[in-house]
Amino acid sequence: MIHALRTMIIAFMALGVMVGTVASATTRDIVAVDYPPMMIKDGQLPGFSIEIITEAARRVGEDVSVQFLPFQRAVKIVQHRTDVIHPALYRNSRRENDYTWIAKYMSVNNVFLTLREPIDTIEAARELKSIGVEAKAQMDMFLTELGFKNLERVERAELNARKLMAQRLDAWALTDMLALWKWRELGMSEPLIPGKPVSFSPVYLVAGPDFSQEIADRYERAIREMLDDGTIEKILQKYR
Repeated sequence: MIHALRTMIIAFMALGVMVGTVASATTRDIVAVDYPPMMIKDGQLPGFSIEIITEAARRVGEDVSVQFLPFQRAVKIVQHRTDVIHPALYRNSRRENDYTWIAKYMSVNNVFLTLREPIDTIEAARELKSIGVEAKAQMDMFLTELGFKNLERVERAELNARKLMAQRLDAWALTDMLALWKWRELGMSEPLIPGKPVSFSPVYLVAGPDFSQEIADRYERAIREMLDDGTIEKILQKYR
């Protein structure tokens, strides 16, 4: 009788441990923006930044819950909450103090894109009549700081693609990977010609300034491991 009672107690203790383990599992909120091929709201692939953050979370023992929002709303949520991560933000001096920069996992080439002769330098771009940029995005801030007066701002990359195709722009300023993806997605008939990179933007996982440093360090180690073992490169190859 005593032996049976002891067995039951051990069984209940084991069950309690299992229940406690399930209850303590963490789901990390991911605030994303529909920005292919980094983050894709509706598509066969989720975007390479979503794949990277999902694998990093798995390595630190967390699940992810991804929510897509407009860019300005997304970054405000990241800045003011202590429990969310944004999977892809370009680091620059203007943003430096607004976020916890968890881990860099790639850099992107910032270029001018045209339908005719490539634009390879900042000096050549200054001579153009019109350059399409996304308002408050990386290339808008970069070129504005350089004193460009020929920028035409829109809210979405596809609008610049269509304006360039209709010859309402002399050039389109964006990263080469994102522009070429959008061009193919829209089924444009003319070949898009990227110039030489005029700058580079490091891409980071980011969180708010009050995000746990301990958790940030765990994600940073996971990203470093993924860079070292080739996981990130394998993910990126699917989108090139």
